[in-house]
Amino acid sequence: MVLTQILFIMAYFNNAFNKTFVVSSVDTAGGTATSALTAGQLGLVDGADWQTVAVAGGGAVPAITAGELAYVVEGAFYSKDTIGNNPGHGGYKESVKSKGINPRYITRLWAANCLSASQATASLSLGSDCAPCGKTQFMRIDVKGSPALRFLNHNAYAIGDSANVCCVEGQEYIDPTLIVGAMAQMVLADPLIKPFVAEADLDGVATATLSAGGTGYAVASGVATTGGSGSGAKVNIDSLGTSDAVATFSIADVGSGYAAADVLTITGGNADATFIVDTVTEGGVIVSVTDAAGEVVQSVYSIAQTQDGTYTPSTTPNTSGAKVSAEVKFVGAYVDTVFGNCSFRTTDHFNAEPVEIIVSLLDETGNPCNDCGVASSTPGSMQQTQGEEVLRELILSERYRQSPFNQGNADSSRIREIEMSSEILAAVDRSATYRAYYIQHSVPRFNNPSGVFDNDQYVYKIYVKCDDAAGQAAVVDLMEGLEAWAGDNGNKIVFEDTNVYW
Repeated sequence: MVLTQILFIMAYFNNAFNKTFVVSSVDTAGGTATSALTAGQLGLVDGADWQTVAVAGGGAVPAITAGELAYVVEGAFYSKDTIGNNPGHGGYKESVKSKGINPRYITRLWAANCLSASQATASLSLGSDCAPCGKTQFMRIDVKGSPALRFLNHNAYAIGDSANVCCVEGQEYIDPTLIVGAMAQMVLADPLIKPFVAEADLDGVATATLSAGGTGYAVASGVATTGGSGSGAKVNIDSLGTSDAVATFSIADVGSGYAAADVLTITGGNADATFIVDTVTEGGVIVSVTDAAGEVVQSVYSIAQTQDGTYTPSTTPNTSGAKVSAEVKFVGAYVDTVFGNCSFRTTDHFNAEPVEIIVSLLDETGNPCNDCGVASSTPGSMQQTQGEEVLRELILSERYRQSPFNQGNADSSRIREIEMSSEILAAVDRSATYRAYYIQHSVPRFNNPSGVFDNDQYVYKIYVKCDDAAGQAAVVDLMEGLEAWAGDNGNKIVFEDTNVYW
């Protein structure tokens, strides 16, 4: 008779178990039973009586009973006690709870940044002497990144030229505004480029009216301004009145992001001269005219306006008395498909990476032109953390609780209403940005014969909308309370509220 010894080996994975909380409020007063927490309300619960404790803020140690575990608990989003009105299915209105947290085993507390998405930008500028008559200019725009790869299976580029822009008799240089407008119009009409790149809309200061001359100013060029909804606007103080008040001015830099009726203050003097923005610019071609004294006056036109006769070009753009330069600005404009709640599935693609655009000036042989013209590009930034990501995290967390999200068949949306999955969808604003807070808790495995891993690790993710300042402040108080509680028990960790990325 042969005796066979069978060895059972349990596999452990070195990734943390995650649980997700999407928070709309925090119970900071304490004394609330877990069953009384409302949907989305978070509390720090004492394991001795299963009631929330006060979160005083300022790094105060929460009053957790000595020797007891604490729990992070959130009120359930479900409105009924059971799923599908089937009492045998279980009580899924039960609050969402973390595992018991031992202050000595908290290994990390940290937060991620609130970062809104931004578009990639690119620009090309030509000086007054960059467009001699008889020379054809070429602009190239490259489109790169995951949007282009998903849409086209390859990166893309297009080239525009100024071959149709001609000089009049006796003219030596072409107004660079016509050149950049013609090249940009051709490139943006390319069917491969059009879905990804658009003309920038600067919303700079187009026209303005002096509302208060102020006192103590001096004639000056390129004077900064403050106030309003935008940034970067500068003025030329051209003449003064009584008490050195600003009498007349011109726009030296249109800036960006302004709105009609904004009130801007001119710096310098006694900082009391103001003007009202009457209209803002529409378009992305900035025309700068520099006079013999070096003073710059800016105006903005759309690409179309540089070609349809709205803009009056100079026939002498490179004279000492009026040098004309022009800059055209572009933005990444790709917009991905977004699925509504009715058709939402966790396998739906959502794009987080903005498209990258690169502009360059070429010579007539197709090589980069480095002796004239200035090109620049600024990459966009990804949104962090997107509501789309938060919703998927929440659905995964609910699956751990054996509350599946119904998807994959034609009647999923109806079944979701029965199973209350619609209430999970409604708990997350998929168009919003959330700030994430993390609690990492590592429990030593005292009976661990395999010796593969020495602890069970849990990460609790707490999401709060980036525009919810009160909610963020309350969660910070909770995190600082956990830091103080851990420190009071000999675990000197630090809450990393430093806007780190993860």
